[in-house]
Amino acid sequence: MKKLLVLALAVFLLGGCFDKTTSISDKKTVLITLDNATITKGDVYDVMGKVEPYPAVVVLTLSKKMILAKEVGLTAEVKAAADAELAAFLEKNKADLQKGLDDAGFKTKEELYDEKLIVEAQSDVLVSKYLDTTYTTIVSTYKPMKARVMEIEKKTDATAALAAIKAGTSFTTVADQYGNDEYPSDLKIYYTGSDLPELVLTFLKGQTLPTLSTVIEDATNELYYIVQVSVADGNAMKNEVIINFKKDATFVQLALLGYYDSNEFKIYDRTIYDMIETNYPDYIIQ
Repeated sequence: MKKLLVLALAVFLLGGCFDKTTSISDKKTVLITLDNATITKGDVYDVMGKVEPYPAVVVLTLSKKMILAKEVGLTAEVKAAADAELAAFLEKNKADLQKGLDDAGFKTKEELYDEKLIVEAQSDVLVSKYLDTTYTTIVSTYKPMKARVMEIEKKTDATAALAAIKAGTSFTTVADQYGNDEYPSDLKIYYTGSDLPELVLTFLKGQTLPTLSTVIEDATNELYYIVQVSVADGNAMKNEVIINFKKDATFVQLALLGYYDSNEFKIYDRTIYDMIETNYPDYIIQ
């Protein structure tokens, strides 16, 4: 795989000053190129006072916006999603809009709209696009499936619960009687990185057809699990998986890194490179 980040040692960042009133003489010096677009020292300097004064954060923020602009743009779909979120925000905070904005970290509703809601709507589209184009790999790697999970604290209850399900009682009804509240018993899409006990994930990974587990015993923690798989083939529920995964942090990150790679993200500054390598190592892919 080609390098995501290419380092050149010839330039340095801003001389260490974050005072917005200070000028710099080399604003046009290029720090980053991505798909033939650039981020200059001036670009970084101009926004330094608007975010945490940390160059790596600024660079990653700006470069993400570049990717979103190129790969998604400001479409009618994006605007409609952002408009809906803004309307919901205004309704929720109608008693004290400024407090709501302050709590969200924005001065005005326009800033909230441009810097958060539009970006989130674009991100949803970007991740959906990535999942759609790489879906075969997603299924083979992450094995999404639809299932119900129940955690039970007593072995006798687990045995009784399994018998009740086999006798025809619904999983959710049995879970209400015997299960605890650690995991929802409703039908959900899970994958290899889901927040489930390792024993449960191991069981799910091995399934290729709808099935009901036996009692899965976690002897170390003295807990018991029953799993009911309804859909084992991720290819049979592509649209549902994409909707489910587009806000999952794992796939948001995976999509963003994929587009950084395909757009040949390059860094021309040793200081920024070192900061990203130390604090955000996932963005360095070789």
